[in-house]
Amino acid sequence: LFLILRPLSVWLGLAGASVSTEQRLLISWFGIRGIGSIYYLLFALNHGLRGALADRTISLTLMAVAVSIVVHGISVTPLMHLYARRQRPR
Repeated sequence: LFLILRPLSVWLGLAGASVSTEQRLLISWFGIRGIGSIYYLLFALNHGLRGALADRTISLTLMAVAVSIVVHGISVTPLMHLYARRQRPR
């Protein structure tokens, strides 16, 4: 679910911006993700999240960040090559 909501919110946030649709898609896909997750995790821990729920939340957050790093690492080269090819003058 997090893989869809954050890019969707960035996509909507860029409405009216002077970027192309392709740039909007790339910004939505590759935009900052992990630091926000870590911020909210630390916020919850500093505001009383404890015990088993804290342990589970930490594990899920770090797993989501790790999966995001892997998925973006795998997709960055092909997507940027595709973008570069589409930007070349015809």
